[in-house]
Amino acid sequence: MARDDLASRTEEAVGFYESELARFAALRALHGPTVPDGAASAGPQLVRLLNDLNTSQQPTWAWPLPGGQDQWRRIAQEATAGQSWPPA
Repeated sequence: MARDDLASRTEEAVGFYESELARFAALRALHGPTVPDGAASAGPQLVRLLNDLNTSQQPTWAWPLPGGQDQWRRIAQEATAGQSWPPA
């Protein structure tokens, strides 16, 4: 699931970049070559978006366990009963 999210967000970042270049191309066609091609502004934004995929906090798909930590510890203790846990 997380891989799908990463691929989706990568596609969104690239889509943003492509749409910005297309927007600048349309402006250049209308106003002439004095309008920049857009790479100077869209490129760094693309780099930031792609960098954030690996460095920023991402939402979790997990849900809190009803009962909180105490419930989690009880379940973990039941699941590992009779075992040497944590393993040495």
